[in-house]
Amino acid sequence: MVTLFVTGLEFYAHHGVPAEERVIGHRYIVDLELDVKSSAEKSDEVEDTVDYAAAAEVVLEVSANNRFKTIERLAYVVAETLLSRFSRVERVNIRLAKRLPPAPVIVEELGVELELTRLQRGRS
Repeated sequence: MVTLFVTGLEFYAHHGVPAEERVIGHRYIVDLELDVKSSAEKSDEVEDTVDYAAAAEVVLEVSANNRFKTIERLAYVVAETLLSRFSRVERVNIRLAKRLPPAPVIVEELGVELELTRLQRGRS
């Protein structure tokens, strides 16, 4: 088992509670950690692990093709999609933040960190 990570993936998307946020959009940043049943450390073959870029593309795809009110839901759907798309992934940890959010407090980021395992996904 190896842990792969993608840090600082930024994108623009249309999620949020106010309808205006779902129309205008906002900047987001994601950090991913994936526990992977890999043998690439021995074989040196990409097909024996999970392609980092392909995992990052899942984040962009899920975010672009959906509009959620909560980033909790966005994070969950990304994690669920990663587990379903890549059979080698056993655990997904995702940290998802909205940059400079339109909120009554001035903060750099607001966000959520969520973990989903293949075992948890099978029970839901």
